[in-house]
Amino acid sequence: MTMKTTFFSLAITLLSFHFANANFITANPNNYTTFISGLVPGDTLFLSAGNYTHQLNLNNKNGTALNPIVIMGDNNNTVLLANACCNTVDITNCSYLVIKSFKIDGQNINYVDGVKAGGGGNAFAHHITLENLLIVNNGGNIEGDNQTVGISTKCAAWNWTIRTCVIIGAGTGIYLGNSDGTSPFVSGLIENNLVINTRGYNMEIKAQNDGVRDIFPGTAVDNQKTIIRYNVWSKDSGSTPIGFGDGSRPNVLMDHLPSTGNGSHDTYEVYGNFFYNNPTEALMQVTGNTTAYNNLFVNKVAPAGYGTIVINNHDGFPPRSMNMFHNTIVSNSADEGIGLFSRDQNYNQYCYANAVFTNGTPITGFKSSYVVDNITDTYSNAVNYLNAPLTTLPGLDLFPLAGKMTGNFTPNALFTSFTNYDIDFNGNTYDWTYRGAYTGSGINHGWPLQLDLMPTPHGTITSIDEHNGVNDFLGIIYPNPASNLIQLDIQIEKSTDVLIKLVDLEGRPVKNLYEGWLQPGSNTISAVLPEGASGFYLIQIRMNDQIVTRKILIQK
Repeated sequence: MTMKTTFFSLAITLLSFHFANANFITANPNNYTTFISGLVPGDTLFLSAGNYTHQLNLNNKNGTALNPIVIMGDNNNTVLLANACCNTVDITNCSYLVIKSFKIDGQNINYVDGVKAGGGGNAFAHHITLENLLIVNNGGNIEGDNQTVGISTKCAAWNWTIRTCVIIGAGTGIYLGNSDGTSPFVSGLIENNLVINTRGYNMEIKAQNDGVRDIFPGTAVDNQKTIIRYNVWSKDSGSTPIGFGDGSRPNVLMDHLPSTGNGSHDTYEVYGNFFYNNPTEALMQVTGNTTAYNNLFVNKVAPAGYGTIVINNHDGFPPRSMNMFHNTIVSNSADEGIGLFSRDQNYNQYCYANAVFTNGTPITGFKSSYVVDNITDTYSNAVNYLNAPLTTLPGLDLFPLAGKMTGNFTPNALFTSFTNYDIDFNGNTYDWTYRGAYTGSGINHGWPLQLDLMPTPHGTITSIDEHNGVNDFLGIIYPNPASNLIQLDIQIEKSTDVLIKLVDLEGRPVKNLYEGWLQPGSNTISAVLPEGASGFYLIQIRMNDQIVTRKILIQK
């Protein structure tokens, strides 16, 4: 028995144990609100296909670590429609709650968030999982306004997982914490999401005031970590112009942490992400203790006056501990590639083994002895180092040319405590003689860009805890990008009926790729892609009561 089969068998065993004494409740648009108040730990409320026009109001829904409350839909066939009265999914004083497999349509109603944990004051929301949500039309209808949000927290929130969600065209994609610094967001996992074409931030994590963590027992722990990995953050279109409305905002911003006490030693780890285009501001701005590595940053439409990665003093709080290593930056900007400003000189800020191609100053503000083994050149000269750095999607490929991007072994002792410090953007073990996000050169045998949304862009099996016991039966789809034909590897324990569909990013069906029975063990399915289809699509695999979605790029 292979390790993969053992994993799947164990996952199924855990599922059988978990649901043996739980209620599985099926509801429809006419009766679903009657079941919400009675949900108890271990219950699963399944909302069948249809349009749901009333708020999903979740107040005091508290599961347990072993028996969360699960509310799930039939993927994009279950549509939660926004209503002007209130936020579409509203969470107050909830814990150990899983919300998954819905389409949330904001209908461009102003100031109605797709998913919001609110209440302020002493309200809380912890151990919340949001998974496989498609959030569209959540931008309101006021030009330039970014106050309508896809996913937001405005109460004390900790141990959240936001995974495999697609947010298109919101005012702000993800907004965690409150603008006044009183509602901390602590210890999150934000992975494998696609957030594109927002007016303001793709994502912002707000500042935390001194002492605020002591108010909420669940957050009054220091040295917590928020991981942001394997996401796509793009403002290629839709961004608010400079000086208009509420402002344009960076793709991602992580604000400052408390200066003393609980939270002052928290960290952000940002790795394996693809940041693409922002015509009005930086791709990433940080103040809190941040480590960013093995990310791709590309800005072909960079504005004057803004760098690509900006590490700066915000609201009087200077940058503290910073680690920037193995990032690849290709930016048509006249300003800094990695800029550190007004740093706290009592802390260390390191900039190692990055590849920075920009028309401005490549790296600035770091102590000179902490700038080690970086490769820098102009934006146009990136073609001398990388396969296809100046083209637009989908042809973009930042993998090193043969014989390029190498040098002496870069000392890595400073970075070995970080989660995947030795894994490159493709998921390969990093050879520390390379610079930038990739190890290797020549033909890119991994992902030209960050395309796959689940389970990781590297095709690795993560722990059962990270998957919440769900049997992730799909191995890989290849090739990706694809043109005419694809193959899918599927591993199952028993004969099962399966439906595989190609859908667009808003969940509209394009073509059924396969429908039929699969035998136990490993199955390889070949499927012909439709004529005339080019661009990003989702492949949806439905098997028993489970749905897995993968993102694919079709190039005709």
